[in-house]
Amino acid sequence: MKTTKDAPTDVALWLGLMSLVMDHKRLLEDRLADRLDLPWTRFRALRRFELHAMTQRELADAMSVDAPAASVIVSDLAERGLVTREADPADARRRIVRITDAGRMLMADIRAVDVEVPVLAPLSGRDRAELARLVDLMRAGA
Repeated sequence: MKTTKDAPTDVALWLGLMSLVMDHKRLLEDRLADRLDLPWTRFRALRRFELHAMTQRELADAMSVDAPAASVIVSDLAERGLVTREADPADARRRIVRITDAGRMLMADIRAVDVEVPVLAPLSGRDRAELARLVDLMRAGA
């Protein structure tokens, strides 16, 4: 990894993280989808709604998908009772999508799934706690 005097550059660090995630994401996607009967795109969307409510357009932008794909994702989640769509008080033409209690419970269930993720095997409990803290810190800044 390319580093500055004291730490990796942002780009070097980001590329390292992305290659690690992208090289191993299919394994976890398949294992979770099999256990929970929910496509990976729905997990990704629910995670976004768990952080805060947003419009379908904002979801599309956040997930880097087009508006019709975001509409299909939201419709599926709504049919499952995992999100609601409400008129935006500031603009009745827009719909705000919010996670439901059932959606929050499902996200808690997903986090509790005990599936071995080989890339995490070298990490101690302390390492995992520190990684979780750093991920939360990065997510809060995004």
